[in-house]
Amino acid sequence: MTSSAAFAQSVVLVRPAVSDKLLVEAFNRLRAELGLQAFEVLVVDPLADAHFPEAIDELAREKGAFAAISFVRHAGERSADVWIADRTTGKTTVRTLALDDVPDAPSVLALRTVDLLRESLRELAPGRAPPPEVARVDRRPVPEPVRAFVHRERPFRLRLTGTALVELREVGAGYGVGIAFSRRLSERFTLGLGFAGPLLGASYRASTGTGTASIRQELGWAELGVTVARAGVFGVEGTLGLGVYHLAARSEVAPPLASRSDDVTSFAGSLGALFELQATDSVAAIGGVSAVLLTPRPGVAIGAERTLFLEPLLRAELGIAVNF
Repeated sequence: MTSSAAFAQSVVLVRPAVSDKLLVEAFNRLRAELGLQAFEVLVVDPLADAHFPEAIDELAREKGAFAAISFVRHAGERSADVWIADRTTGKTTVRTLALDDVPDAPSVLALRTVDLLRESLRELAPGRAPPPEVARVDRRPVPEPVRAFVHRERPFRLRLTGTALVELREVGAGYGVGIAFSRRLSERFTLGLGFAGPLLGASYRASTGTGTASIRQELGWAELGVTVARAGVFGVEGTLGLGVYHLAARSEVAPPLASRSDDVTSFAGSLGALFELQATDSVAAIGGVSAVLLTPRPGVAIGAERTLFLEPLLRAELGIAVNF
């Protein structure tokens, strides 16, 4: 490996004291996230002079890495200091993050550290060299992997979920798999397409005992998403959807009635919310609920008995989302 390639791929991480469980878990998550960014992670033992930024900078210089990162925490405190020595721009960043009442504090600390590193590197615009008067800068050309990390955006999202579509009166719930693909249009807005089905398990039973109908459902939609809140690793997005709903029913009846199958297609509109818990920079756990209105309103009949769906239907989903 050439020295330039090593510089491109190397980040030094200072291992925290094993007695600090929160920092150890944050360290492990940060190490995994940097690995996903295709960086070589060089792990070193805690520094004796860890409270001096110059020590972190010197560590990056000694290891030939483009950055070095250390977590520092004073005994008994819930806040943690993040120290980042960035040799691309020649500065050391120190940021204190308050962790009181923060759910999953190790994930928050790791994700915010990645964000801080990216923001530090963004000071150097593409094609520009650091000013000549700035000291402690590695003046070799910034390798493409580092620039890709800085300016990489993940505008696309793939959502894979278990999905339930629930009629609240007589038919019950149908269960299946949902998939959605979306693109971020701006900081707040996304636009995407989704499909759920086949959704199985819903049924209708005639009150006279003459038979039952098993129901299969599919739902496809276009969806506009609007980010309404974000705090740490949590996010909430409102959704507005338009699409097509399909129902196919097959009856099992007692003589003299004859079993038959039929289906109906309706237009669908939905309004809902998605809830996100970010695990890494690119992967999140996601759940959502939405109300679905259909026209024409579908129904199921067995003999002389008939039921129309009670609206709105409720669509619930739980799964993962991958940003790329």
